Amino acid sequence: MAQGHDRLRKELVSHFQETRELLRRQWVQQMRAKGLLQGLTLREVERESMALYDTCVACVVCLETGRDEAGLAYARAVAKQAVLGGMTAEQVLDTLLTLRDLFVRSLLKRYTGQMRRLAKALDVYSPAVNRVVALVAFAFVEEREKASRRDVDRLRTLVKTGMILSAKLSLETVLQRIANMACKLVNARYAALGVLDGKGGLSRFITAGIDEKTKRAIGPLPVGKGILGVLVHEARPLRLKDLTRDPRAHGFPPNHPPMRSFLGVPVVSKGKVLGNLYLTEKRGADEFGEEDKTLAVTLAAQAAIALENASLYEELRRSYDELKESQQLLVRQEKLASLGRLAAGLAHELNNPLSSVAGFAEALQRRVGPDGVTGASGLAEFQEYVTTIQQEVARAAAIVRRLLDFARQREPAFGLVDISSAVTNAVSFVQRQASLANQKIVVGSFPEASVVYADAQMLQQVFLNLLTNALDAIEGGGEVRIAVRRRREEGGPRLKHDWLDVVVSDTGSGISPEDLAKVFDPFFTTKEVGKGTGLGLAVSQSIVEQHQGSIEVHSGGLGKGTVVTVSLPLADRTEGGR
Repeated sequence: MAQGHDRLRKELVSHFQETRELLRRQWVQQMRAKGLLQGLTLREVERESMALYDTCVACVVCLETGRDEAGLAYARAVAKQAVLGGMTAEQVLDTLLTLRDLFVRSLLKRYTGQMRRLAKALDVYSPAVNRVVALVAFAFVEEREKASRRDVDRLRTLVKTGMILSAKLSLETVLQRIANMACKLVNARYAALGVLDGKGGLSRFITAGIDEKTKRAIGPLPVGKGILGVLVHEARPLRLKDLTRDPRAHGFPPNHPPMRSFLGVPVVSKGKVLGNLYLTEKRGADEFGEEDKTLAVTLAAQAAIALENASLYEELRRSYDELKESQQLLVRQEKLASLGRLAAGLAHELNNPLSSVAGFAEALQRRVGPDGVTGASGLAEFQEYVTTIQQEVARAAAIVRRLLDFARQREPAFGLVDISSAVTNAVSFVQRQASLANQKIVVGSFPEASVVYADAQMLQQVFLNLLTNALDAIEGGGEVRIAVRRRREEGGPRLKHDWLDVVVSDTGSGISPEDLAKVFDPFFTTKEVGKGTGLGLAVSQSIVEQHQGSIEVHSGGLGKGTVVTVSLPLADRTEGGR
Protein backbone atom coordinates (compact mmCIF):
# COMPACT_ATOMS: atom_id res chain seq x y z
CA MET A 1 0.00 0.00 0.00
CA ALA A 2 2.80 2.39 1.02
CA GLN A 3 4.73 1.54 -2.13
CA GLY A 4 1.69 2.32 -4.27
CA HIS A 5 1.25 5.60 -2.43
CA ASP A 6 4.87 6.56 -3.08
CA ARG A 7 4.55 5.67 -6.76
CA LEU A 8 1.46 7.85 -7.09
CA ARG A 9 3.17 10.77 -5.32
CA LYS A 10 6.13 10.52 -7.69
CA GLU A 11 3.70 10.33 -10.58
CA LEU A 12 1.99 13.55 -9.42
CA VAL A 13 5.30 15.37 -9.00
CA SER A 14 6.41 14.21 -12.43
CA HIS A 15 3.11 15.41 -13.91
CA PHE A 16 3.40 18.86 -12.33
CA GLN A 17 6.97 19.17 -13.56
CA GLU A 18 6.04 18.13 -17.10
CA THR A 19 3.13 20.59 -17.23
CA ARG A 20 5.09 23.35 -15.45
CA GLU A 21 5.39 25.72 -18.41
CA LEU A 22 1.80 25.21 -19.55
CA LEU A 23 0.29 25.71 -16.09
CA ARG A 24 2.55 28.67 -15.40
CA ARG A 25 1.42 30.45 -18.59
CA GLN A 26 -2.22 29.76 -17.76
CA TRP A 27 -1.67 31.12 -14.24
CA VAL A 28 -0.03 34.30 -15.65
CA GLN A 29 -2.99 34.84 -18.02
CA GLN A 30 -5.51 34.58 -15.20
CA MET A 31 -3.43 36.81 -12.93
CA ARG A 32 -3.18 39.47 -15.65
CA ALA A 33 -6.94 39.29 -16.15
CA LYS A 34 -7.38 40.04 -12.44
CA GLY A 35 -4.92 42.95 -12.64
CA LEU A 36 -2.52 41.42 -10.10
CA LEU A 37 0.65 41.65 -12.21
CA GLN A 38 0.57 45.34 -13.04
CA GLY A 39 3.90 47.15 -12.84
CA LEU A 40 5.98 43.98 -13.40
CA THR A 41 8.23 43.46 -16.41
CA LEU A 42 8.02 40.24 -18.47
CA ARG A 43 11.24 39.05 -16.87
CA GLU A 44 9.91 39.71 -13.37
CA VAL A 45 6.64 37.91 -14.16
CA GLU A 46 8.57 34.90 -15.44
CA ARG A 47 10.84 34.80 -12.39
CA GLU A 48 8.05 35.17 -9.84
CA SER A 49 5.64 32.73 -11.49
CA MET A 50 8.33 30.03 -11.71
CA ALA A 51 9.36 30.59 -8.08
CA LEU A 52 5.76 30.39 -6.86
CA TYR A 53 4.95 27.32 -8.96
CA ASP A 54 8.01 25.43 -7.71
CA THR A 55 7.25 26.47 -4.13
CA CYS A 56 3.74 25.05 -4.25
CA VAL A 57 4.91 21.75 -5.78
CA ALA A 58 7.71 21.41 -3.20
CA CYS A 59 5.33 22.18 -0.34
CA VAL A 60 2.80 19.60 -1.57
CA VAL A 61 5.55 16.97 -1.39
CA CYS A 62 6.78 18.16 2.02
CA LEU A 63 3.33 18.26 3.62
CA GLU A 64 2.15 15.03 2.09
CA THR A 65 5.16 13.27 3.62
CA GLY A 66 4.71 14.97 7.00
CA ARG A 67 7.60 17.45 6.67
CA ASP A 68 5.61 20.58 7.51
CA GLU A 69 8.58 22.56 8.91
CA ALA A 70 10.62 21.89 5.79
CA GLY A 71 7.77 23.17 3.63
CA LEU A 72 7.37 26.31 5.71
CA ALA A 73 11.13 26.98 5.62
CA TYR A 74 11.12 26.59 1.83
CA ALA A 75 8.18 28.98 1.46
CA ARG A 76 9.85 31.55 3.72
CA ALA A 77 13.10 31.35 1.76
CA VAL A 78 11.27 32.10 -1.50
CA ALA A 79 9.23 34.86 0.13
CA LYS A 80 12.48 36.62 1.12
CA GLN A 81 13.32 36.91 -2.57
CA ALA A 82 10.59 39.58 -2.83
CA VAL A 83 8.23 37.27 -4.75
CA LEU A 84 4.70 38.77 -4.82
CA GLY A 85 6.18 41.94 -3.35
CA GLY A 86 3.71 44.76 -2.84
CA MET A 87 0.62 42.51 -2.76
CA THR A 88 -1.90 42.62 0.07
CA ALA A 89 -2.70 39.47 2.09
CA GLU A 90 -5.97 39.05 0.12
CA GLN A 91 -4.12 39.32 -3.21
CA VAL A 92 -1.52 36.75 -2.12
CA LEU A 93 -4.29 34.32 -1.14
CA ASP A 94 -6.15 34.93 -4.42
CA THR A 95 -2.92 34.20 -6.31
CA LEU A 96 -2.42 30.87 -4.53
CA LEU A 97 -6.06 29.77 -4.91
CA THR A 98 -5.84 30.49 -8.64
CA LEU A 99 -2.81 28.21 -8.89
CA ARG A 100 -4.51 25.53 -6.77
CA ASP A 101 -7.51 25.43 -9.10
CA LEU A 102 -5.19 25.10 -12.11
CA PHE A 103 -3.51 22.11 -10.44
CA VAL A 104 -6.90 20.41 -9.86
CA ARG A 105 -8.07 20.99 -13.44
CA SER A 106 -4.73 19.65 -14.64
CA LEU A 107 -5.28 16.43 -12.64
CA LEU A 108 -8.81 16.07 -14.02
CA LYS A 109 -7.40 16.32 -17.53
CA ARG A 110 -4.48 14.01 -16.73
CA TYR A 111 -6.73 11.21 -15.45
CA THR A 112 -9.65 11.60 -17.87
CA GLY A 113 -11.37 8.21 -18.12
CA GLN A 114 -9.40 6.84 -15.15
CA MET A 115 -11.82 7.55 -12.33
CA ARG A 116 -10.22 5.17 -9.86
CA ARG A 117 -6.74 6.56 -10.53
CA LEU A 118 -8.10 10.13 -10.31
CA ALA A 119 -9.72 9.37 -6.97
CA LYS A 120 -6.45 8.04 -5.60
CA ALA A 121 -4.56 11.06 -6.97
CA LEU A 122 -6.99 13.44 -5.32
CA ASP A 123 -6.68 11.45 -2.09
CA VAL A 124 -2.94 12.14 -2.17
CA TYR A 125 -3.22 15.77 -3.37
CA SER A 126 -6.33 17.12 -1.59
CA PRO A 127 -5.25 16.69 2.08
CA ALA A 128 -2.13 18.69 1.39
CA VAL A 129 -3.27 21.30 -1.12
CA ASN A 130 -5.36 23.50 1.20
CA ARG A 131 -2.68 23.33 3.86
CA VAL A 132 -0.16 24.36 1.18
CA VAL A 133 -2.24 27.41 0.31
CA ALA A 134 -2.49 28.44 3.97
CA LEU A 135 1.18 27.73 4.67
CA VAL A 136 2.57 29.55 1.63
CA ALA A 137 0.20 32.49 2.12
CA PHE A 138 1.25 32.73 5.76
CA ALA A 139 4.95 32.68 4.83
CA PHE A 140 4.53 35.35 2.15
CA VAL A 141 2.36 37.68 4.26
CA GLU A 142 4.69 37.22 7.23
CA GLU A 143 7.63 38.23 5.05
CA ARG A 144 5.69 41.28 3.77
CA GLU A 145 5.19 42.45 7.37
CA LYS A 146 8.86 41.87 8.22
CA ALA A 147 9.91 43.69 5.06
CA SER A 148 7.62 46.57 5.97
CA ARG A 149 9.25 46.86 9.38
CA ARG A 150 12.68 46.65 7.76
CA ASP A 151 11.69 49.34 5.27
CA VAL A 152 10.67 51.65 8.11
CA ASP A 153 13.96 51.01 9.92
CA ARG A 154 15.96 51.51 6.74
CA LEU A 155 14.06 54.66 5.82
CA ARG A 156 14.73 56.02 9.30
CA THR A 157 18.43 55.22 8.90
CA LEU A 158 18.62 56.84 5.45
CA VAL A 159 16.91 59.97 6.78
CA LYS A 160 19.44 60.00 9.60
CA THR A 161 22.23 59.74 7.01
CA GLY A 162 20.85 62.78 5.21
CA MET A 163 20.78 64.68 8.50
CA ILE A 164 24.44 63.76 9.07
CA LEU A 165 25.35 65.25 5.69
CA SER A 166 23.59 68.51 6.56
CA ALA A 167 25.26 68.76 9.97
CA LYS A 168 28.51 70.66 10.48
CA LEU A 169 30.71 67.60 10.98
CA SER A 170 34.20 66.76 9.81
CA LEU A 171 34.54 64.60 6.69
CA GLU A 172 36.12 61.83 8.77
CA THR A 173 33.13 61.77 11.15
CA VAL A 174 30.58 61.74 8.31
CA LEU A 175 32.30 58.85 6.50
CA GLN A 176 32.65 56.88 9.75
CA ARG A 177 28.93 57.22 10.45
CA ILE A 178 28.04 56.17 6.90
CA ALA A 179 30.22 53.05 7.28
CA ASN A 180 28.55 52.27 10.62
CA MET A 181 25.08 52.67 9.11
CA ALA A 182 25.95 50.51 6.11
CA CYS A 183 27.08 47.73 8.44
CA LYS A 184 23.87 47.96 10.46
CA LEU A 185 21.47 48.52 7.60
CA VAL A 186 22.42 45.47 5.51
CA ASN A 187 23.18 43.37 8.59
CA ALA A 188 26.85 42.81 7.74
CA ARG A 189 29.54 41.77 10.17
CA TYR A 190 32.14 44.14 8.69
CA ALA A 191 32.17 47.26 6.50
CA ALA A 192 34.91 49.46 5.08
CA LEU A 193 34.90 52.72 3.14
CA GLY A 194 37.98 53.63 1.13
CA VAL A 195 38.70 57.06 -0.40
CA LEU A 196 41.04 57.32 -3.40
CA ASP A 197 43.94 59.77 -3.27
CA GLY A 198 44.11 60.39 -7.03
CA LYS A 199 47.41 58.48 -7.35
CA GLY A 200 46.09 54.93 -7.37
CA GLY A 201 46.13 54.54 -3.59
CA LEU A 202 43.82 55.35 -0.70
CA SER A 203 43.92 58.49 1.40
CA ARG A 204 41.39 57.13 3.90
CA PHE A 205 40.32 53.64 4.95
CA ILE A 206 37.42 53.72 7.42
CA THR A 207 36.13 50.53 9.02
CA ALA A 208 33.02 49.48 10.96
CA GLY A 209 32.08 46.32 12.81
CA ILE A 210 35.49 45.58 14.35
CA ASP A 211 37.02 46.52 17.67
CA GLU A 212 39.93 48.94 18.07
CA LYS A 213 42.45 46.15 18.64
CA THR A 214 41.59 44.45 15.35
CA LYS A 215 41.54 47.82 13.58
CA ARG A 216 45.06 48.61 14.80
CA ALA A 217 46.26 45.16 13.71
CA ILE A 218 45.18 45.69 10.11
CA GLY A 219 48.21 46.34 7.94
CA PRO A 220 48.79 48.99 5.23
CA LEU A 221 45.82 50.38 3.33
CA PRO A 222 44.44 48.21 0.51
CA VAL A 223 46.24 49.02 -2.73
CA GLY A 224 43.16 49.00 -4.95
CA LYS A 225 43.98 45.76 -6.75
CA GLY A 226 41.98 42.55 -6.95
CA ILE A 227 38.33 42.78 -5.91
CA LEU A 228 38.64 46.38 -4.75
CA GLY A 229 40.28 47.30 -8.04
CA VAL A 230 37.28 45.83 -9.89
CA LEU A 231 34.97 48.21 -8.02
CA VAL A 232 37.12 51.18 -9.02
CA HIS A 233 37.93 50.24 -12.63
CA GLU A 234 34.53 48.81 -13.62
CA ALA A 235 32.53 51.27 -11.48
CA ARG A 236 29.73 48.80 -10.80
CA PRO A 237 28.46 46.85 -7.76
CA LEU A 238 29.76 43.35 -7.10
CA ARG A 239 28.05 40.59 -5.08
CA LEU A 240 29.78 37.31 -4.25
CA LYS A 241 28.43 34.39 -2.27
CA ASP A 242 31.90 33.04 -1.55
CA LEU A 243 34.78 35.47 -1.90
CA THR A 244 37.35 32.77 -1.19
CA ARG A 245 36.48 31.01 -4.46
CA ASP A 246 37.04 34.12 -6.58
CA PRO A 247 40.52 34.42 -8.20
CA ARG A 248 40.41 38.19 -7.73
CA ALA A 249 40.15 37.86 -3.93
CA HIS A 250 43.38 39.66 -3.11
CA GLY A 251 44.61 43.19 -2.47
CA PHE A 252 43.32 43.34 1.10
CA PRO A 253 45.65 44.41 3.95
CA PRO A 254 47.28 41.89 6.30
CA ASN A 255 45.21 40.82 9.32
CA HIS A 256 41.98 41.77 7.54
CA PRO A 257 38.94 40.04 9.13
CA PRO A 258 37.99 36.77 7.38
CA MET A 259 35.48 37.18 4.55
CA ARG A 260 33.12 34.90 2.69
CA SER A 261 29.96 36.66 1.46
CA PHE A 262 30.91 40.00 -0.12
CA LEU A 263 29.10 43.10 -1.35
CA GLY A 264 31.05 46.01 -2.83
CA VAL A 265 29.90 49.22 -4.53
CA PRO A 266 31.90 52.12 -6.00
CA VAL A 267 31.57 55.62 -4.56
CA VAL A 268 30.86 57.70 -7.68
CA SER A 269 30.25 61.41 -8.23
CA LYS A 270 29.67 62.98 -11.65
CA GLY A 271 30.99 59.88 -13.39
CA LYS A 272 34.22 59.83 -11.40
CA VAL A 273 35.02 57.04 -8.93
CA LEU A 274 36.05 58.58 -5.61
CA GLY A 275 36.39 55.37 -3.60
CA ASN A 276 34.58 52.17 -2.63
CA LEU A 277 32.28 50.80 0.05
CA TYR A 278 32.33 47.09 0.77
CA LEU A 279 30.58 44.83 3.27
CA THR A 280 31.30 41.24 4.22
CA GLU A 281 29.75 38.35 6.15
CA LYS A 282 25.97 38.76 5.82
CA ARG A 283 24.37 37.88 9.15
CA GLY A 284 21.52 35.36 9.00
CA ALA A 285 22.09 34.47 5.33
CA ASP A 286 24.67 32.96 3.01
CA GLU A 287 24.88 36.00 0.75
CA PHE A 288 23.79 39.59 0.29
CA GLY A 289 20.58 40.19 -1.68
CA GLU A 290 19.49 42.67 -4.33
CA GLU A 291 17.88 44.84 -1.68
CA ASP A 292 21.17 44.94 0.22
CA LYS A 293 22.92 46.04 -2.97
CA THR A 294 20.37 48.83 -3.51
CA LEU A 295 20.89 50.09 0.04
CA ALA A 296 24.68 49.95 -0.29
CA VAL A 297 24.50 51.93 -3.54
CA THR A 298 22.34 54.54 -1.79
CA LEU A 299 24.78 54.87 1.10
CA ALA A 300 27.73 55.06 -1.30
CA ALA A 301 25.93 57.95 -3.01
CA GLN A 302 25.69 59.67 0.39
CA ALA A 303 29.43 59.17 0.86
CA ALA A 304 30.02 60.64 -2.61
CA ILE A 305 28.03 63.73 -1.62
CA ALA A 306 30.14 64.10 1.53
CA LEU A 307 33.37 63.80 -0.48
CA GLU A 308 32.09 66.20 -3.15
CA ASN A 309 31.11 68.72 -0.46
CA ALA A 310 34.56 68.42 1.09
CA SER A 311 36.17 68.94 -2.33
CA LEU A 312 33.98 71.98 -3.01
CA TYR A 313 34.82 73.40 0.40
CA GLU A 314 38.54 72.95 -0.26
CA GLU A 315 38.17 74.58 -3.68
CA LEU A 316 36.20 77.42 -2.10
CA ARG A 317 38.90 77.87 0.54
CA ARG A 318 41.60 78.04 -2.16
CA SER A 319 39.54 80.54 -4.14
CA TYR A 320 39.04 82.61 -1.01
CA ASP A 321 42.78 82.59 -0.32
CA GLU A 322 43.50 83.62 -3.91
CA LEU A 323 40.86 86.35 -3.72
CA LYS A 324 42.29 87.59 -0.44
CA GLU A 325 45.78 87.65 -1.96
CA SER A 326 44.47 89.56 -4.98
CA GLN A 327 42.69 91.98 -2.70
CA GLN A 328 45.89 92.59 -0.75
CA LEU A 329 47.68 93.17 -4.06
CA LEU A 330 45.04 95.72 -5.05
CA VAL A 331 45.49 97.46 -1.71
CA ARG A 332 49.25 97.61 -2.25
CA GLN A 333 48.81 98.92 -5.80
CA GLU A 334 46.40 101.58 -4.63
CA LYS A 335 48.80 102.60 -1.88
CA LEU A 336 51.58 102.97 -4.43
CA ALA A 337 49.31 105.05 -6.64
CA SER A 338 48.32 107.17 -3.64
CA LEU A 339 51.97 107.64 -2.74
CA GLY A 340 52.67 108.81 -6.28
CA ARG A 341 49.86 111.36 -6.11
CA LEU A 342 51.18 112.57 -2.76
CA ALA A 343 54.79 112.95 -3.88
CA ALA A 344 54.43 116.55 -5.06
CA GLY A 345 52.61 117.67 -1.93
CA LEU A 346 55.08 115.91 0.33
CA ALA A 347 57.97 117.61 -1.49
CA HIS A 348 56.46 120.97 -0.50
CA GLU A 349 55.74 119.72 3.02
CA LEU A 350 59.34 118.62 3.53
CA ASN A 351 60.83 121.57 1.63
CA ASN A 352 59.49 124.13 4.14
CA PRO A 353 61.09 122.69 7.30
CA LEU A 354 64.28 121.81 5.43
CA SER A 355 64.54 125.37 4.03
CA SER A 356 64.10 126.73 7.56
CA VAL A 357 66.79 124.43 8.89
CA ALA A 358 69.19 125.46 6.10
CA GLY A 359 68.48 129.19 6.61
CA PHE A 360 68.91 129.17 10.37
CA ALA A 361 72.02 126.99 10.13
CA GLU A 362 73.55 129.57 7.77
CA ALA A 363 72.57 132.38 10.17
CA LEU A 364 74.19 130.52 13.05
CA GLN A 365 77.35 130.14 11.02
CA ARG A 366 77.46 133.89 10.50
CA ARG A 367 76.83 134.62 14.20
CA VAL A 368 79.59 132.36 15.47
CA GLY A 369 83.08 133.88 15.22
CA PRO A 370 86.53 132.48 15.99
CA ASP A 371 85.97 133.22 19.67
CA GLY A 372 82.44 131.74 19.79
CA VAL A 373 79.16 133.57 20.45
CA THR A 374 79.67 136.97 22.00
CA GLY A 375 77.26 139.29 23.70
CA ALA A 376 73.85 138.75 25.27
CA SER A 377 71.98 139.48 22.04
CA GLY A 378 74.13 137.03 20.09
CA LEU A 379 73.53 134.30 22.66
CA ALA A 380 69.78 134.91 22.60
CA GLU A 381 69.70 134.68 18.79
CA PHE A 382 71.79 131.51 18.93
CA GLN A 383 69.31 129.82 21.28
CA GLU A 384 66.37 130.97 19.15
CA TYR A 385 67.91 129.59 15.97
CA VAL A 386 68.72 126.23 17.59
CA THR A 387 65.17 125.92 18.96
CA THR A 388 63.70 126.69 15.53
CA ILE A 389 65.96 124.13 13.86
CA GLN A 390 64.86 121.48 16.38
CA GLN A 391 61.18 122.26 15.76
CA GLU A 392 61.55 122.11 11.99
CA VAL A 393 63.47 118.81 12.17
CA ALA A 394 60.71 117.36 14.37
CA ARG A 395 58.13 118.59 11.86
CA ALA A 396 59.95 116.90 8.97
CA ALA A 397 60.35 113.71 10.99
CA ALA A 398 56.61 113.68 11.72
CA ILE A 399 55.84 113.99 8.00
CA VAL A 400 58.19 111.12 7.15
CA ARG A 401 56.78 109.00 9.99
CA ARG A 402 53.19 109.46 8.76
CA LEU A 403 54.30 108.54 5.25
CA LEU A 404 56.02 105.37 6.47
CA ASP A 405 53.01 104.38 8.57
CA PHE A 406 50.82 104.76 5.53
CA ALA A 407 53.09 102.83 3.16
CA ARG A 408 54.11 100.01 5.50
CA GLN A 409 52.58 96.60 4.69
CA ARG A 410 51.33 94.64 7.70
CA GLU A 411 48.43 92.60 9.02
CA PRO A 412 45.38 94.64 10.17
CA ALA A 413 45.68 95.65 13.81
CA PHE A 414 42.20 96.32 15.18
CA GLY A 415 41.81 98.51 18.22
CA LEU A 416 39.97 101.55 19.55
CA VAL A 417 40.45 104.42 17.10
CA ASP A 418 39.29 108.02 17.50
CA ILE A 419 37.83 108.93 14.12
CA SER A 420 39.09 112.50 14.44
CA SER A 421 42.72 111.29 14.34
CA ALA A 422 42.19 109.21 11.19
CA VAL A 423 40.44 112.09 9.41
CA THR A 424 42.96 114.74 10.55
CA ASN A 425 45.95 112.64 9.48
CA ALA A 426 44.42 112.05 6.05
CA VAL A 427 43.74 115.77 5.61
CA SER A 428 47.33 116.62 6.56
CA PHE A 429 48.61 114.62 3.58
CA VAL A 430 46.65 116.65 1.01
CA GLN A 431 46.24 120.04 2.70
CA ARG A 432 49.34 121.56 1.09
CA GLN A 433 48.38 120.37 -2.42
CA ALA A 434 44.85 121.70 -1.99
CA SER A 435 46.12 125.14 -0.92
CA LEU A 436 48.45 125.39 -3.91
CA ALA A 437 45.55 124.53 -6.24
CA ASN A 438 43.25 127.09 -4.59
CA GLN A 439 41.10 124.28 -3.17
CA LYS A 440 39.52 124.48 0.27
CA ILE A 441 39.08 121.61 2.75
CA VAL A 442 36.57 122.29 5.53
CA VAL A 443 36.46 119.83 8.45
CA GLY A 444 33.45 120.09 10.74
CA SER A 445 33.38 119.38 14.46
CA PHE A 446 33.56 115.82 15.75
CA PRO A 447 30.89 114.39 18.09
CA GLU A 448 31.99 113.27 21.54
CA ALA A 449 33.22 109.70 21.89
CA SER A 450 33.67 109.25 18.14
CA VAL A 451 35.49 105.96 18.64
CA VAL A 452 35.35 102.91 16.37
CA TYR A 453 36.97 99.49 16.52
CA ALA A 454 39.29 99.57 13.53
CA ASP A 455 42.76 99.55 12.03
CA ALA A 456 43.84 103.21 12.16
CA GLN A 457 46.08 103.09 9.07
CA MET A 458 43.45 101.31 6.97
CA LEU A 459 40.83 103.92 7.87
CA GLN A 460 43.33 106.66 7.11
CA GLN A 461 43.79 105.16 3.66
CA VAL A 462 40.01 105.17 3.06
CA PHE A 463 39.68 108.85 3.95
CA LEU A 464 42.78 109.74 1.92
CA ASN A 465 41.31 107.97 -1.12
CA LEU A 466 38.03 109.89 -0.73
CA LEU A 467 39.81 113.22 -0.29
CA THR A 468 42.04 112.60 -3.32
CA ASN A 469 39.00 111.77 -5.48
CA ALA A 470 37.16 114.87 -4.24
CA LEU A 471 40.12 117.19 -4.93
CA ASP A 472 40.59 115.69 -8.41
CA ALA A 473 36.90 116.44 -9.10
CA ILE A 474 37.19 120.18 -8.26
CA GLU A 475 40.13 121.15 -10.46
CA GLY A 476 40.42 124.91 -10.79
CA GLY A 477 39.10 125.68 -7.33
CA GLY A 478 36.26 124.48 -5.19
CA GLU A 479 35.46 123.09 -1.77
CA VAL A 480 35.58 119.73 0.00
CA ARG A 481 33.66 119.33 3.25
CA ILE A 482 34.01 116.60 5.86
CA ALA A 483 31.16 116.14 8.35
CA VAL A 484 30.98 113.51 11.10
CA ARG A 485 27.75 112.59 12.87
CA ARG A 486 26.41 109.91 15.21
CA ARG A 487 23.31 107.93 14.34
CA ARG A 488 21.19 105.32 16.14
CA GLU A 489 19.50 102.56 14.20
CA GLU A 490 16.43 101.08 15.91
CA GLY A 491 15.79 97.38 15.39
CA GLY A 492 13.48 96.58 18.28
CA PRO A 493 13.71 97.11 22.05
CA ARG A 494 16.89 95.08 22.34
CA LEU A 495 18.41 95.77 18.94
CA LYS A 496 19.83 99.28 18.99
CA HIS A 497 22.95 100.02 16.96
CA ASP A 498 24.98 103.21 17.20
CA TRP A 499 26.77 104.28 14.03
CA LEU A 500 29.26 106.93 13.04
CA ASP A 501 28.80 108.51 9.59
CA VAL A 502 31.74 110.26 7.93
CA VAL A 503 30.44 112.32 5.00
CA VAL A 504 32.87 113.65 2.36
CA SER A 505 31.19 116.04 -0.10
CA ASP A 506 32.59 118.17 -2.90
CA THR A 507 31.45 120.86 -5.32
CA GLY A 508 33.14 119.17 -8.25
CA SER A 509 32.21 117.63 -11.58
CA GLY A 510 29.77 115.05 -10.22
CA ILE A 511 29.01 111.59 -11.63
CA SER A 512 26.55 110.58 -14.34
CA PRO A 513 23.82 108.03 -13.43
CA GLU A 514 25.42 105.49 -15.79
CA ASP A 515 28.83 105.79 -14.15
CA LEU A 516 27.40 105.90 -10.61
CA ALA A 517 26.47 102.21 -10.86
CA LYS A 518 30.11 101.31 -11.66
CA VAL A 519 32.09 103.42 -9.19
CA PHE A 520 32.99 100.42 -7.01
CA ASP A 521 34.12 98.27 -9.96
CA PRO A 522 37.90 97.68 -9.82
CA PHE A 523 39.83 99.71 -12.43
CA PHE A 524 36.80 101.81 -13.37
CA THR A 525 37.74 105.50 -13.61
CA THR A 526 36.58 108.62 -15.44
CA LYS A 527 39.92 110.38 -14.91
CA GLU A 528 42.46 111.00 -17.63
CA VAL A 529 45.01 108.30 -18.38
CA GLY A 530 47.79 108.44 -15.80
CA LYS A 531 45.71 110.31 -13.21
CA GLY A 532 43.90 107.39 -11.59
CA THR A 533 44.03 103.60 -11.25
CA GLY A 534 40.31 103.03 -10.69
CA LEU A 535 41.09 101.11 -7.51
CA GLY A 536 40.51 103.75 -4.84
CA LEU A 537 36.80 103.20 -4.19
CA ALA A 538 37.02 99.42 -4.70
CA VAL A 539 39.76 99.15 -2.08
CA SER A 540 37.95 101.58 0.22
CA GLN A 541 34.76 99.52 0.00
CA SER A 542 36.68 96.35 0.85
CA ILE A 543 38.32 97.97 3.88
CA VAL A 544 35.04 99.43 5.16
CA GLU A 545 33.27 96.07 4.84
CA GLN A 546 36.10 94.43 6.80
CA HIS A 547 35.17 96.88 9.56
CA GLN A 548 31.50 95.73 9.41
CA GLY A 549 30.55 99.07 7.86
CA SER A 550 29.21 100.38 4.56
CA ILE A 551 30.09 103.02 1.97
CA GLU A 552 27.66 104.82 -0.33
CA VAL A 553 28.19 107.28 -3.19
CA HIS A 554 25.54 109.79 -4.30
CA SER A 555 25.60 112.44 -7.00
CA GLY A 556 22.98 114.70 -8.53
CA GLY A 557 24.61 114.22 -11.93
CA LEU A 558 27.34 115.87 -13.95
CA GLY A 559 28.37 119.26 -12.56
CA LYS A 560 26.43 118.77 -9.30
CA GLY A 561 29.13 117.43 -7.00
CA THR A 562 29.43 114.12 -5.14
CA VAL A 563 28.68 112.92 -1.60
CA VAL A 564 30.38 109.83 -0.16
CA THR A 565 29.18 108.45 3.20
CA VAL A 566 31.21 105.95 5.21
CA SER A 567 29.22 104.33 8.03
CA LEU A 568 31.05 102.50 10.83
CA PRO A 569 29.67 100.89 14.01
CA LEU A 570 30.58 102.83 17.12
CA ALA A 571 32.78 100.92 19.54
CA ASP A 572 31.59 99.95 23.00
CA ARG A 573 34.47 100.98 25.20
CA THR A 574 33.19 98.83 28.07
CA GLU A 575 33.61 95.69 25.95
CA GLY A 576 37.01 96.56 24.56
CA GLY A 577 35.64 97.45 21.16
CA ARG A 578 33.57 94.38 20.31
